[in-house]
Amino acid sequence: MIDFKDKLMPKRNRAFTLIELLVVIAIIAVLIALLLPAVQAAREAARRAQCINNFKQMGIAMHNYHDTTGSFPIGRMGSGYTYPNSPNDNRRTWGFMVLPYLEQGALFNAINFSVPFYEWEQTTALMTKVSIWSCPSDGGSETIQEPTLRYRRRKASMAVNWGNSHYWQDETGRGTAGPNPWTTNTPAGAVTFTGAPFKGNKSTSIRDMTDGTSNTLLVGEVIIGVNQGTTYDHRGDIFNDDYNCSMFMAYTTPNSKIPDQLAYCAPPTVIPGNPVCNTNEPRFNAARSRHSGGVNVLFGDGSVRFTKDSVNLNTWRALSSPNGGEVISADAY
Repeated sequence: MIDFKDKLMPKRNRAFTLIELLVVIAIIAVLIALLLPAVQAAREAARRAQCINNFKQMGIAMHNYHDTTGSFPIGRMGSGYTYPNSPNDNRRTWGFMVLPYLEQGALFNAINFSVPFYEWEQTTALMTKVSIWSCPSDGGSETIQEPTLRYRRRKASMAVNWGNSHYWQDETGRGTAGPNPWTTNTPAGAVTFTGAPFKGNKSTSIRDMTDGTSNTLLVGEVIIGVNQGTTYDHRGDIFNDDYNCSMFMAYTTPNSKIPDQLAYCAPPTVIPGNPVCNTNEPRFNAARSRHSGGVNVLFGDGSVRFTKDSVNLNTWRALSSPNGGEVISADAY
């Protein structure tokens, strides 16, 4: 029998109440809040893995250079040194010399080695991005040094180990800019330079690493100092032989809260996110990274390891020396 009442009164679909809708929105918000950190962690893990791979490529390049020439590159040459028949000193760093071993032979050939890095004819070459030198976690990877000037150039997230003290290491005649031993005005305590694999106007080789290549730092991470206008920050300025540009010092531990002492400083109060710094002397800058808890470092044997910020300072300094004679346990870092 047909129910005419049902025919005349169609059923109404039940809708969400306001409270139910708010509950659904709250549940979705909680799920997103739980998911985002996992996504960010996965992305950072991928960036860190790429950074490690870049360091491995850098290790291969350094060792190929060593196999070809019998030593690692000179840390820097130019400013502060005198060369026969070279009034401009040519001014260059290890960064120039390893280019052919990073499959950058064309870039190397485009550089005019008869003039300093800051001459205008170097601009095209020095503005070329070398991806191996960039850490994806470092947001300053696209930073251009002195972008408004004729000698603008790209920066890098890698720097070589300059030892346990400061820019001038054990060089004499530098006055307050570089005493050794460093016993006055010491933000992280007194220290005596005990050697480094990279120096000014000198090259070193594996045979100089009497502490062992697996116990000697070769290359470490740095956070690229971002500039603001003409307020420059030298950190990561890989083609520049000047203070704090293409090197790091193990005077302080990785990501130290002690300010780096730079000739050109753009502190976080000026550039949010830049590492801490001031313009005191002597000049030094720590290994730093955007990774949580430490930095990637390349050792003399070609291995890449993640070294924690909490590493003992004496251990860190000992790792920076190729021939200090220190005994270091493998679980100390």
